[in-house]
Amino acid sequence: MQWKDIERIMKENKRCADMLEYYDRTGKLPTRKILRSFTIKQFNYDRLKAESARTGRNMSALLDELIESM
Repeated sequence: MQWKDIERIMKENKRCADMLEYYDRTGKLPTRKILRSFTIKQFNYDRLKAESARTGRNMSALLDELIESM
């Protein structure tokens, strides 16, 4: 397999590659969910809740996607 092919596969599967790198670094599975309490501004909460209602997805999933896209 050539380096060009490896780069293409890594780019196509970036999320999986990132998860494996995290596991290699920490020894923890990155799929485990953690319950934490934090505060956000009311305006942001309202926007998150509206987007959740519009798409039919829960707020946690929306936050996970936003953070992963950073």
